[in-house]
Amino acid sequence: MPSLETANVGKAVAARVGTNIREVRTKLNMTQAQLAAPEFSISYISAIERGKIRPSLKALSILARRLDVPLTFLLEGSPAGAAEARAVGYSPADSGPDQRIDVDLVQASVLVEQGSYIEAEELLAPIQPERITTDQVYRLYLLRGQIHLGSNEYQEAVVDLRSAIAQGEALNDSEFTERARNLLGKAYFSLYNYTLAMENHHRCFTAIENGQITDPVFSLEVFSNLANDYFRLGDLDKSIEFYNRALEMLDAMNRDSKSFARKYIEISQHYKTVGKLSMAREYALRSLAIYEMRDEQRLVGLTHQRLGKALEKRNDLESAEKEYRQAITIERELNDEVTASLCHTSLAELLLKRGDVDEALHEASQALEFARSSGDAQTQGQSLIALAQIHHQKGDYAKADEHFSQALELLDTSNAHEIAASAYFRFANLLEERGEVQRSLSAIKKAYEHQRLGKRGDFE
Repeated sequence: MPSLETANVGKAVAARVGTNIREVRTKLNMTQAQLAAPEFSISYISAIERGKIRPSLKALSILARRLDVPLTFLLEGSPAGAAEARAVGYSPADSGPDQRIDVDLVQASVLVEQGSYIEAEELLAPIQPERITTDQVYRLYLLRGQIHLGSNEYQEAVVDLRSAIAQGEALNDSEFTERARNLLGKAYFSLYNYTLAMENHHRCFTAIENGQITDPVFSLEVFSNLANDYFRLGDLDKSIEFYNRALEMLDAMNRDSKSFARKYIEISQHYKTVGKLSMAREYALRSLAIYEMRDEQRLVGLTHQRLGKALEKRNDLESAEKEYRQAITIERELNDEVTASLCHTSLAELLLKRGDVDEALHEASQALEFARSSGDAQTQGQSLIALAQIHHQKGDYAKADEHFSQALELLDTSNAHEIAASAYFRFANLLEERGEVQRSLSAIKKAYEHQRLGKRGDFE
C-alpha cells in the first residue's frame, strides 16, 4: 500500500501536469474536445487538467504531441517555458524537423499517387509520431489514411483520418483539417454510412464557399463526393446540382494535360507564398509527375457516369444516355477497363429499360469483355447481372440463370455486400415473375444476409 508521502507526491505531479496542459492548451486557443479526439473523452481531459487523475506515459506523450511541446515540459516545466519553446520553433524531436522524415513523407506521397500502397506503408512504418514535428505528424496520419483507403481498409482509414483532423485543428489550419475531413467522408461512404459522409463533405464545401480553401482541384473532389452522398441518400436534385458543379469546374480548368499541369504549378506557387511549403512541394510534384492526368480524366468519366445515374433515376433517360456515352468515350480513351465496364453496364441497363434489347445486349457484352480483361470480380459480377436481366427479358431463362449464378458467386467472394444484396433482390424479383416462389425466397434471404454484413462495417 503506498505511503501518505508517496500519495501526496503523486497528487502534486498530477496537479502540475494538469495545470501545464490546461495553460498550454488555452494559450493555443484549443478546446478540450480538440485536444481529446480521437483517443480520449472530454471528461478525461477535464479530469487531468483539474489534477484528479494522472495520465499514463503513453497518454501524456499523445497530449504533448498535440500541444507541440516536449513531454518533459508537461511533467517538469512551467507553461510559460513551454509557450516560449513553441514561440522559438521547438520541435518535439528536440533538434528541429528531421529532413529525412520529410523525404520519407514525400516518397510515400508519390507511392500513394502511384497506387503502391504496400511500399508506402513499409516506408512509413518506422516513423514514430512522438519524435517528429506536428506538421509531419499531420502528413503521416493523412498518408496512412490514404493508404488504408486505397487498400479498402475503411475502418482503419477512419481512425487515422480522425487523427489527421485532430492534428490539423491543433495547428489551427483549416485547409489541413478539411483535406483530411474530405477523405474521412470517403471512408464513411465506403462503409455505407452516407449520412456521416455527407456531413463531413458538407463541412469541406462550407470551407470552400467561405473562401478558406481556393484550390479548384480540391473543390472538384468535394463537389463530386457530395454528389455521390446525395445520390445515395436519395436527394436527386442536390446530387445532379453537385455533379454539374463538378463538371463546370473541370470545364473551367480545361482538361488537357498541360492545362492541369499549369494549374498545379499555380496552386504550388500560392502555397509557397502563404508559407505552406509541404503543400507547395506536393503540387509541384504532381505537375512534374503526372502529365497524363489519368486520375483526373478518370474522375471526369466517372462524374458523367454518376450524373447519368442521377438523371436516370429522375426518369430523364435521354439525358442520362448522353452522359453514359460521354463517360464511355473518356474511359475507353484512357483504356481504363474497370470504369469502362461500369459505364457500358450502366448504358446497357438504361437501354433495356427503354426496350432496346439488342443494343442493350451489345453494351452488356462490351462491359463483360472489359471486366474480364481487368480481372476485377466486382466489375465482372455487375456486368453479368446486366446480361442476366437482358436474357431474362428475351425469355432465355436458362441463360439468365447461368449469368446470375456466375455473378452472385463472384459478388459473394468480393465483399461487395451492398452490390451483392441488390443483385440478389433483382434475381428474386425475376424468379417471382416466373412463379418460382421458393427460389425467390432463398434469394431474398441471401440479399438480407449481405445487407447485414454490409451494415456491420458502418461507423456511428
